[in-house]
Amino acid sequence: MSKLDDFFKSYAEADEQLDFRMASDVTEKVPVISTGSLLLDEALSAGGFPKGRLIQLYGQAGSGKTLLAMIAIKNAQKAEPDAKQMFIDAEQTFSPIWAETLGLDTSKIIIVDGDLAVDGRRCFEMLLGVPKEDAKTHFLKGKSKEGLFDKIISKELNINLIVLDSLGAIVSPIESISQVGKQNMATLPRFLSNTLKKVSLETSKAKVPFIIINHKRATLDPYAGDHTFSGGNSYSHFLSANIWLEPVNRADAKILDENENKIGQTIRATVEKTKFGSWPRKCEFKVDFNVGIIDRHEEIGQLALTYEVVTKSSTVSHEYKDYKWVGANKYYDAIKNDPALAAELEQKIIEAREAKLDKKREEQKKLKEDSSQEESEKKTSKKGSK
Repeated sequence: MSKLDDFFKSYAEADEQLDFRMASDVTEKVPVISTGSLLLDEALSAGGFPKGRLIQLYGQAGSGKTLLAMIAIKNAQKAEPDAKQMFIDAEQTFSPIWAETLGLDTSKIIIVDGDLAVDGRRCFEMLLGVPKEDAKTHFLKGKSKEGLFDKIISKELNINLIVLDSLGAIVSPIESISQVGKQNMATLPRFLSNTLKKVSLETSKAKVPFIIINHKRATLDPYAGDHTFSGGNSYSHFLSANIWLEPVNRADAKILDENENKIGQTIRATVEKTKFGSWPRKCEFKVDFNVGIIDRHEEIGQLALTYEVVTKSSTVSHEYKDYKWVGANKYYDAIKNDPALAAELEQKIIEAREAKLDKKREEQKKLKEDSSQEESEKKTSKKGSK
């Protein structure tokens, strides 16, 4: 055992394994669950919702927050057919019929509702467990009851995604014992400021994405934009990804059926924060409320141009191998009508993205090596001068 191992072990209690690693040993690729939109996956710079992290979806009513969460559940079921997903329904609005219409297997979804979902103390105790108090010292040590995260970490439960809908519907402990109608200041931010510290750590250990749906709140700060969200500033620091969703108001943004009834909408997503790349970044995608994200062929077409998998010899000509299309509509229609071409382009996009990331990693590695060599030469020069 190295001296470094001995040092950290001296701070461990009993058989506890302290978490320490060399930075060079940390894997650079974060496992993800796709959002369902290739453009949003790209905007997040991670390829989807990262596992082991807190992700927030917030926006006004009808902006697709719950729909995106449902699509994430569907993709989680595809990724791990034996796993289950948890939906904490604090708004009491989960619809099994809608879920099945979207293609979800509801037999694998655990619904937590009622008091357990709404009462903040009980909800987070269910996730984190109940601390154990020492009878003599009254210090908290260990747990008298394990939480859901403990069961996931120990592999007793196979749950690969958790959704909370929504944070704004959670009742903080202070609110739960106060009179109806009594005004209490910032009770949710005060409750979350220490609770999220624990949730963030346990989510990381459990290696599951924790998607938090939140409400749009107006802000009176003239320099902070026209919207914010419930939970306060401390809460926002624990988010690895924060996505603002809003319906696009263009004339062509509504998706109508043959009877001119609205069945879908173009959604604009702004990645206001991501710990995996630069931000803010924006993208737009189309949703059908009963199908999910549609027009994937257009997303493939856009990214193929972004990564120069498909080239443009002129403003209207698109070329790929022996294919040539004049006009954007013909280009997108070709991808839509040829599944083999769509799959090939998608694979080329993934390869181009990985090549770009590999190049960036190599540049960072070279900078590190050059810096180390320069430092070594300085030390050698100092020794020689002595």
